[in-house]
Parts: sequence; structure tokens; C-alpha cells
Amino acid sequence: MGCKYRCLIILLAINAIFGIGTAILWGTNGTINFEIGFFSFLLVIYSTYLSLQKKLKKELKETEIELEISSDNRSQEEMEQKKPKTRFNFSTLLLGMQLSMGILRIFAYVILVLAITILMGKNIFIVIPYILGIIISLMSVVGLKYLSDKHQNSL
Repeated sequence: MGCKYRCLIILLAINAIFGIGTAILWGTNGTINFEIGFFSFLLVIYSTYLSLQKKLKKELKETEIELEISSDNRSQEEMEQKKPKTRFNFSTLLLGMQLSMGILRIFAYVILVLAITILMGKNIFIVIPYILGIIISLMSVVGLKYLSDKHQNSL
């Protein structure tokens, strides 16, 4: 069983454990808030990951092509004469904008805002379980990534 499925099972188990805890402490409304916070933030994290992965693959491919062309056409001297870096690099701003404006990421934020709006409209929004869902989601993803990297490095 690959890491994708194991990680998903672990993530769902963590969600179930903390969901039961919020049900005990805050009842059904607390559990709804926890689950919406957990899954909406998880969707935001996943969409950010996908857009970053896509952008990095594209940049890596462009860099490899550029290196092949430059090694064929340029001399060693031309490679050493690069423009000095300025304090403000416009390309980093563009990179940030491209990552922020991914359609999947915007969709994830729309779902997050709609969920909060619906909870507030029905007067069942409870802040603590919602924030707890976001925190547990973030800690679970970071912990699973750490364990996955640790496992891959040990092989």
C-alpha cells in the first residue's frame, strides 16, 4: 500500500479521533464546525501543494532546456557574466501571484468562505472547534510529511 493511501487512512483516523472529541465537548454543532474547518483547510493545503508542484515542474523543465541551449551556444565567459541581483526581484512577485491565483486554490477558498457563511447564517458557528479543525489539519499534514520524508531517507 503506497504512502498516498496510508497517509489518507491516518489522516481520516486523526480526523475521526478529534471529531469524537469535539462531539463530546461541543456536541453536534461543534463537530460540524470542526469537520468544516478540517476539510476546508485541508482542501486549501492540497490545492496549494498541487499548484506549487505544477509550477516547480514547469520551472525545472524550462531550466533544463535553457541549460542545454546555453551549454551548446554560449562560451564559458558569457555564462560568468550575469546581471547583478537587485534588491527587488519582479519574478518572485510573479511567482507568488501565479501560485496564489490557481483556479483550484481559489475554488478551495470559495468553499471555505461559503462554509463559514452558511454556519454563521444558521447561527451554529463556534469558533474554537473550527480553529481546532484548522490546527489539527495543519499539524496532521506537516506530521505526515515529516514522517514520509523520514521514511524515505531511511531507505
